[in-house]
This record gives sequence, C-alpha cells and structure tokens, in this order.
Amino acid sequence: MAVLIEIPPDLYDRFWICCDSSSRDYAILKNGVIVHGPNGDGRVIQIPCNLSDAENLLAVANKVFPEAVPAIKKVIATPQCP
Repeated sequence: MAVLIEIPPDLYDRFWICCDSSSRDYAILKNGVIVHGPNGDGRVIQIPCNLSDAENLLAVANKVFPEAVPAIKKVIATPQCP
C-alpha cells in the first residue's frame, strides 16, 4: 500500500542527515518533494513510499531521530494513497 509521509522541512533536513547515505531509508527520504501551501504560505516535504518502507523509516527514526516519529506514526496509523 502506498503512503505519503508529510514532514516539516527542518525536521526532514535533520532526519536524512542522520541516515546512512548507502541505506534504502536514505534513498527514500531523498525522494521527498517540497510542497508549498495553497497561498504560498508554509512548506512541507512529502515522501511517497509504501507502508513497509514507512515502517522501516519509523524504526530508523526511533533510533536516530525521534522528533520525526510522530509524522511517520500518523501515516502508518491512517494510511492513504498519495
């Protein structure tokens, strides 16, 4: 099942830096897309992935960057197709 993780840019930047650059998790995070709000206000990074990849990202976040955990848990709890 495809899911779409949304995370603020500052958390995104700090999360992917903590990941091993040769890992699949890093590659998934680097596929994130910057999306601007409807009125040009605010930005969010959208990370399309499948549910198992989101679960793996959650495990990595728990180890290296707990601040990203809530955003990932949210999409796992209520998965939606991107």
